[in-house]
Amino acid sequence: MNQFQNSLTLRISKEESEKNIKKALKRIGLAYKISIEEIKNELSKVKTPFQSLLLLGILKRIMALKDNKAGELYIPSILTLINFIPLEDLGGITPKEHFEKYPLGPLEWNFVNKLIEEYNQRLIENEDQLANPLEIKKDFEKFQNEFLERIPLEQPFLEKKEKPMTIKEIIIEERKKANWPEELIDKVGLRVFPENVPDFLGLKMAQIEDNYFQAIEELEEMQVNPKKRDRERVHQIKEFLRDQEPYFRASDIAHQFYLNYAMVSFLDNEKLEKVFYFLDKALSYRPNYEIALEMKKRLMEDFLR
Repeated sequence: MNQFQNSLTLRISKEESEKNIKKALKRIGLAYKISIEEIKNELSKVKTPFQSLLLLGILKRIMALKDNKAGELYIPSILTLINFIPLEDLGGITPKEHFEKYPLGPLEWNFVNKLIEEYNQRLIENEDQLANPLEIKKDFEKFQNEFLERIPLEQPFLEKKEKPMTIKEIIIEERKKANWPEELIDKVGLRVFPENVPDFLGLKMAQIEDNYFQAIEELEEMQVNPKKRDRERVHQIKEFLRDQEPYFRASDIAHQFYLNYAMVSFLDNEKLEKVFYFLDKALSYRPNYEIALEMKKRLMEDFLR
């Protein structure tokens, strides 16, 4: 069942998050493939961790290997670490620093917790209708807008107003009293990302891999039957693999991915050194990968005499 949680508080430190991520990478065989600096660089580009293909690929590998301990180390740590990464839309400071500089007041905290509590109850009561993460996103936005327009019985700032204030107006007034910057005062509410819903992540992984296997099936047909070889389509497949590389370099089928990348590069008339580069990448994941070894041997015999 889907459930929202209040992620505005941090349960582990930056150092512990990094340490746990390194432990998870070691457990799944990626300790020497992906650095913590690469991960932090990925986090600086996204709103939520699993918008990153690389970070999603790591999660897929954990799931494929059924390593529950790696998952327990990786998931909460990656969701925490993003709070320590400087973000451009926050003026170059981290979410943690932003939160410390502009903390939520007690009234806003109360409304946030009440909003989450009520919406979780709504999810329970409408589980069948709200099974799709994208539907949840739309439904939550509608629910939140209606929630913020409510007029609560307690009116802490009523003496200065002619009419009762909505929840949103109360939050704005509290922020003004706390000297929040003008450009942030009216940005009230929580944002929901489908990537934070497990069901959506599963669908996203399946879509990435379905598109990949369809492209490789086309590639194999062109290899078997040269008459079906379409140079424009070969180039499109190579570009597709280039775009998806961050996901597959971390996934459980990285060795197959790089073999196919080598094959499509060869068919697209890439320089031989590039083809060997991808074959060596495949072998770095699986040194005894016979298909890659055979292709490398054949190319060396045919072109490097």
